Amino acid sequence: MLKTLQISRRHLLQAGTAIAAGSCLLPHFAKADTFPDKTISFVVPDSGGGSFDAYVRKFAEYMPQYLPHKVNVEPLPIPGAGGQAAAFQIQNAPPDGYFIGMLNVPGIFTSQFGKKPSKTNLDSLTWVANLGREGYGLAVSKDSPIQNIADMQKIAATRPITFSSTGSGSTDNFATRVFSASLGINFRIVTGYTGSAPTMVAVARGDVDATVHSLATLQSMAKTGLIRIIFSFQPNSGIAGIDDAMSVGAPTLSEIYQWRPVVAPPNLPQPILQALSDALIGTAWVPEVRDWAQAAGTSLFPLDYRGVKKMIDQQKALIDQWKSVLKA
Repeated sequence: MLKTLQISRRHLLQAGTAIAAGSCLLPHFAKADTFPDKTISFVVPDSGGGSFDAYVRKFAEYMPQYLPHKVNVEPLPIPGAGGQAAAFQIQNAPPDGYFIGMLNVPGIFTSQFGKKPSKTNLDSLTWVANLGREGYGLAVSKDSPIQNIADMQKIAATRPITFSSTGSGSTDNFATRVFSASLGINFRIVTGYTGSAPTMVAVARGDVDATVHSLATLQSMAKTGLIRIIFSFQPNSGIAGIDDAMSVGAPTLSEIYQWRPVVAPPNLPQPILQALSDALIGTAWVPEVRDWAQAAGTSLFPLDYRGVKKMIDQQKALIDQWKSVLKA
């Protein structure tokens, strides 16, 4: 009888130890089950005022109603290094679903070719969804003597064409390099701008010759009359009187898009990933969000966490095709 009692005590102690050791796992599952129960920060990868900021603010407005529990979603601008600063902070945040952000793709993947390679392991991030996709364009100041690409090529024969850019890890930087290489344009990129809005202001002031951004971003500034769009990377521009990828004999430029993916820290639990992905995709179909996109000239292109991963793999392959230009 005594032996039986001793065994029972030993088993009880072992069971207690196992419960105590496993108790550290309970908050993890509890967080997944009760997610979300506090404000979610939604990172804007620049200083604000541009198209990334507009996307994040519009989705943050309607996203709460599609979450398992309604909480606030607050935009958080983190400017710097063409989105690399935002990516670095997202990578180092807790994987609990309360710190997500939008990154510029494919540009963010070009940071590995810069003078200061990114400290972020982009492959480790959790890709949650994609929200939009836009073609690219090129704009000059309203007073610029450059009316078309032929004019730009003539000037480039005498001096470098200067382009403003948000940094080596940005899609505008990537698109500028591919555009210039494809058309034999001597160029120089001026970086240090904290977002798309400052780069366009630099063009309007005449600090640089031109800038390359998504058409949605450029069209917003063009409405002020301070800049003029003279080129579309698309096969057919859709904008009267401007050059496009086909008219200048560079059809491969039409492969470059500005994607709008949302990421989270590495090792995000699957239930939280599913909840965030579903909420973002649901928000993309809200009538008010679709009306906003149409008015802003942007194209919603929702992909869930499975679809966005396939898109990322395709964009990495595109970057690989042009790595010689990025290393130059």
